[in-house]
This record gives sequence, structure tokens and C-alpha cells, in this order.
Amino acid sequence: MLEKFKNFIIFKNIDKYIKDNNFELALEKLNLLIEEEFMPAETFLKRGLLCQKLLMFEEAYSDFTYIITHCIKKQKAYQARMKLNYDMANYDEVISDANILLKELPSDFECQKYKFLSFIALEQPELAKTYILDVFEHNKYKTIQFILTETAQAVAEDEFAKSLKLLNVIDFIDPDNPIKIFKESNIYGLVGNKEKERELLKKLDSVFPKYFISHFRFTDLYQERDILETSFLLELKIFDKNNYFAYPMSILEGYKNRIEGHIIDSKEAFERAIDINPNKPEANVLLAQTLQLMSGYDNPAYKKEAEENYRKAMIIYQRENLTAKTEDMKRQIKHLNSTLSFR
Repeated sequence: MLEKFKNFIIFKNIDKYIKDNNFELALEKLNLLIEEEFMPAETFLKRGLLCQKLLMFEEAYSDFTYIITHCIKKQKAYQARMKLNYDMANYDEVISDANILLKELPSDFECQKYKFLSFIALEQPELAKTYILDVFEHNKYKTIQFILTETAQAVAEDEFAKSLKLLNVIDFIDPDNPIKIFKESNIYGLVGNKEKERELLKKLDSVFPKYFISHFRFTDLYQERDILETSFLLELKIFDKNNYFAYPMSILEGYKNRIEGHIIDSKEAFERAIDINPNKPEANVLLAQTLQLMSGYDNPAYKKEAEENYRKAMIIYQRENLTAKTEDMKRQIKHLNSTLSFR
């Protein structure tokens, strides 16, 4: 019993040795504990992680594999070996370990991420695309945001080849994506290929207007919309040098602010959109909803202004012979007035 307590104290002190960069002593104590067969799953894992930290990859791999083949508690060892395999460029083994973990933890995003990155490293972009779309339930905006985040991380680590491989996956999901082209041009600029950088920046001038028009839909805009899609479209504002899309950009900005709780900013953005194009109804509808939200139960002035905006939108819909939209505005006004009557 005393020997067990003594080993437990040694085990607890190992973290302090590692924190103090006393790695030799930490390894010595871990080897002692392993000889004593003290908590093998925990001790082998700690030694494996220390070996990995010290770039002793073969030794770390051996320790993680020992746990997997001899111990009951395997999950942390699988996770550690998966990351180690990625560092060692054993990408097929990464996928194998990830698949085993995902049977137990199907929503483990770290496993999903390493599996995706391994498909990229193995130059299997089609498999990478299919897999990552499944992870994000075919929400292409969430998928693209994830890939762009991973690209930024790779660029920060000067892994430019990996960055370009990641960006190439976007071509399978969203051809001629302007954000992708812009990031790609930046990477070529960083590696000194100025000709390719200029070529890609020139491509943006023709791609951006067509892309924005095809991806921005006013239809049912004031219904619930994915905030990531809205944020993604807002990012494209950097390409609108001639301010061709001032109206829809103001709409998107107002919508995003409203969802994030910045109500005053939202109101100002919708008012700006109306000033830009008073013949479009969407900004009036969204402004009316925002004013209705601001009014609560004790500010009839805002409700009156909300009703005015619903009526302006209704007139535009009537002029465009959009009967369903017109009736919708009538329902909104009726609901607004019935709320007022309860005061």
C-alpha cells in the first residue's frame, strides 16, 4: 500500500518536471513507474506524449500502440496516435485511427478534421470534398468557412503548398469563389510568384459581379437565414470597388447586426439601404421588423414607424403584382395593430 502511494506521488510530480523543462528526470520517473506496472494506461500515455514533445516519434508511437493493444482505456491513446500519425505523415493511419474513434464518437470534430486534412495530404480532393460536406450536413457556407480557417492556419505556419491544396477543394464545392481566389492570390504573392498573383487578382474583376448576383437572393430574405451565409456574403464587400452592390450589402449588414443583437446598427443599415434604393421593398420589411422589435410594449412611435414601412413595402409589391407578398404585408400590419390594441 505504501509503495502504491509512493508511486502515485511520483506520477503527480511528473507534470511539474515537464513544466520546469526537466524532461530527463520526467522520463526517468516514467520509466520507473512502467517497470513497476503502475497505472499502465496513464503512464504509457504520459510517456508517449512527452516523447512526442521531444520529437521522439517512434518511441511515442510505440507507447500509444501498447495502450491500444494491451489496455482497456484506449480512447485517449487512439486520439494521441492519430495526431502523432499526422505529424509523421502517416495519413492512411490517421484515417484508420479516426474511423475507429468516430465509431464511438461520431460527432468528434477533431477526428473529422484530421481525417479531412489527411485526404488533402493524400491528394484526394474529391474524397475530401465529399467527406467535409457530410460533416457540415452539406451546408456549403459552413464548409467553405472551415476550409478558409484551415488555410489561414496553414499560411501562418508557412505551409503554402498545403494552403493551396486546401483552397483547391473549394473549387469542387463553389467554382470561382471570390474569397478563395483572393486568398490564393495572396499565397502566390507570399511565395514571390507575382505574375500568378496579378493573374488571379485580374480574374476577380470579372468573377465577383457574376458570383454576387447568382448567390444573393432577395426571395424570402426577411425569413430566417444562416448567419454564416450572411457573413460570407459580407466578406465579398472587399471586391466591390465601384460600390455596385451597396443596397444588398447594406441589407446583409443590417440583417447580421440584428441577429447578433446590435439593433441600432441594424436599424441604421436598413435605413441606409432605403436611401440607396427606395424602390426595393426588402429594406422596408426588415426595417419594420427591427422597429417592431425595438418598440417592445411601451413605444408606440416605433410601432407607427414600423407600420409605415410595412405599407411602403406593400405598395411596391402591389406595383409589381406580387399578390402573395402584398397579402403578407397586410397580415403583418394586422398583427402589429392587434398587438397595439392589447396595451
